[in-house]
Formats: sequence, C-alpha cells, structure tokens
Amino acid sequence: MLERSPLTPKSHYVISAGANFTGLSQPTFVPYYQPLLGSAALGVLLALATELHPQPLLTAPARINQLLVQLNTGIRELTAALDRLEALRLVKTFEQASELGVVFVFELQPPLRPGELLADDLLSVLLLQQVGAARFDQLARQAQQFSLDTSSLKQVTKSFFAVFKPDETTKAQDDQALQKARQGLIQAAAPAQVTAPDFDFGFFLQQATSLGVPQAALQAAQNLILAEHRLYAMDEFQLANLAARATDMATNQFNELSFKRQVQAANQPPAAPPSSTPGTDDMTGLSAAMRQLVNLANQVPPVEFLRQLKEQKGGFVTPAEQRTLTELAQNSRLSNGALNVLTWYLLVDQEMPNLVANLANSIASTWQSLGVASAADALRQARRHQQQKQARLAQRNQPKGKYTKRPRIKEQLPDWAKQAKPAASSAAVSSASVQKIEDLLADLKSDSPDKKQ
Repeated sequence: MLERSPLTPKSHYVISAGANFTGLSQPTFVPYYQPLLGSAALGVLLALATELHPQPLLTAPARINQLLVQLNTGIRELTAALDRLEALRLVKTFEQASELGVVFVFELQPPLRPGELLADDLLSVLLLQQVGAARFDQLARQAQQFSLDTSSLKQVTKSFFAVFKPDETTKAQDDQALQKARQGLIQAAAPAQVTAPDFDFGFFLQQATSLGVPQAALQAAQNLILAEHRLYAMDEFQLANLAARATDMATNQFNELSFKRQVQAANQPPAAPPSSTPGTDDMTGLSAAMRQLVNLANQVPPVEFLRQLKEQKGGFVTPAEQRTLTELAQNSRLSNGALNVLTWYLLVDQEMPNLVANLANSIASTWQSLGVASAADALRQARRHQQQKQARLAQRNQPKGKYTKRPRIKEQLPDWAKQAKPAASSAAVSSASVQKIEDLLADLKSDSPDKKQ
C-alpha cells in the first residue's frame, strides 16, 4: 500500500464522493460513528461533506490552509483525523503531483447503516470497546426499533418477474445504455478481510469444537475471531474458551454478540487500588496553598469534589461528568486524590466549564504512563505541563534576537478551598478562611457514607 504524502498548509485538495454517497444522516450516523471517530475526526468529516460540490475539478483545488482555518486546528490534528476516517472506510485519499505541488483528493464514502455496522466484525468490536456493553446493547435495540420478528410468518412477496415483463425487442439498445451508465460507477467495497499471521485458526477450531462449539458457526465468524485477537492479543486457548461460553449447548448455537461481550469482559482492566491515605503524600516543593489542595483532594470523594467545584462555578454535575469519573476510577490506577487534582486542573486551572471525557481520559492515561499515583504527584505533573505550555507560548511570541522572560505560573486553588493570602509582613492567615476550609471538610465528612451508617 502506498503511503500518503505529508500534508502541509500549502498542499491543495479537492473533495469528491463515491457513487453511493448520499450524505450523512445525523440521527443514524452520529450515535454509531461518533464514538469510533472522536470529535476531531467527526468535525473534519462534516466539514468535508459541507464543502462537497457537483462536478469537482482537479484544476480548481483549495488550499489545506483554508481547511485548517475553518476547523481551527493544526496540520498534525488534521492528519490524525484523516487517518481515522480512512481506517473507518469513510474517506478514500488519492494524490497527484502538479505545478501547485501535491493535490489530494478526499473521496467521501457512504457510511454503513446501523445494522450493517453492528454486523461488521471490525467496527462492532471497536464500538463495543469504546462505549461499553450497556450502551452497545442500547444501540443494538435502536437499530432494530422498527423491525418485527417475521420468522413465524409466511412470506407472500411477489418476485420481480411476476410483476415486470422486460421488452425483448429493445434488449440490445438497453444493454448499451446500461453499460454506458455503469462505466463511471464504483462498486461497493467488500468488507475488509482480517488477517492475523500469528493466530492459528485451525488450531483454534480444534480447541473450540472440542468444547462443543459448532465448527460451521466459527468458520462463518472467522473475521470476528481474528479481529478480537488483533484488538486484545488473546491466544487460541483463551478465545476458544470464550467461544464455548458464548454457545448455547441446548440449541448448539454460537452467539456472536455474546462472544463480543465475553471478550470485552475478559479484558476489563482491574479495579483501581484504594486511594492513598491522606497526609502520606510527599509534599516536597509544594507551597502551602498546594499542600492544602492535596490534603483536601485526599479527603473528599471524587464526585463530591466535582460537585463542590461545579457549585462554586454556578453549575451542576452532569450525568456525563459523573460517568467520566466512574470510568476513570474503574479503568485507571490513579488514586481518588489524583482524580480530584485532575478535576481541579481542568475546571479551575484551565477554566473549563465541564469535565470533558476525552480530555480527562487522555490526561489520566498520560499521568498513569508517567507513574503518577498520588494527589501530590498529579499536582506536580499538572504544574509541569502548565509550565511547558507557557514556555512554548513565550518562545512562540518571543521576537528573534531578544530575550523574553518566561511567565510565572500562578498556582490557583478553587474558590471554596482558598485560604486568605498572607500579607507582605507574613501576617497570620485569616482565621475566617481557615474556618471556612474546616467547616467544608466537616460538612463533607458528615455527608460521607461512613457517617450515615
């Protein structure tokens, strides 16, 4: 497979569409594809579809820079979004060298209908992995909301030739017209075939059939089984055992949906360990205000911590935010204190109105890979990230040949956890501020489940 030339702001592009592309139906497209695409790739696809015009010409390309301005994004983000669109078979990319440089053709492809997507071995497994079993079941029911079980009914539908009688006298002329019309049409792409050289499918069949799984059903589901192996790196023995669990021995029926759920459940990460005990964090290098934040983060449950922050901002905790915290607690190894610092960093330090799932998951994953576990570790990492961000901004704005002083990073506590700032003469901290923090902690402790029991 040829590699795409690097995209640059000076590159040019043309948008076209496959013969079967009829647009993007928002009610059916977004719920099924958005979890697979992510917000950035979805935005790029919608922008491309909006710019699609009849009779596209290679001689009238637009500059990539225009697309970057429209999307308010960078070339790296655009490249990553196009990679996703190509992988999900929503865009085909072609290129051609011209006097203007490289001209790219982004050809939009028709998305799968909900039933087709759920039947696709690769996409359905990825969708289940992204949204979880509960949401996946909801999407499956939604795809069949207008369906009726007709298995017990007799079909009396008329065939084509029972209704229409083709005119044999015009067959020759008709054939010529049909061939001419079909010349520019592109046949629909066949489902992608999954390959896995390191997986012995024959050996897998032996193991699974020995456990009572019907071989014919496994052969029909070969793409699905190989896709699960590719995504989760499970071996022949593991997948054979899960296939047996997904088989109804009474009816000898292998259930593909049950198999997907079994695989996903087997690959759930272990529950996060209990949060570190308040007061045991290494506070070295932290100011008094930051130590207060660490102590508070270690004492307050994540959802309650979020609720206090949102109330101070005049908002409330949304179901999506609560679900984000729940998933972070289940899937990451960050302590409750570290999760609270993450919440503080996004809502207070970065002044975001809500806890955004994609960004929170990305930061949590990065922190975990860097060995962050406690609230103090998380706070140091947040400060380090902010300092690097400010340094990059200062360097970008610095005139050549001149020195620009790196801006000082201001440490900030949430309003409800702030103490009064000390005076220049190192006067004592306001007793009212200290009392406010103590009262808040007392209220939180009195509201905790342990106190209620």
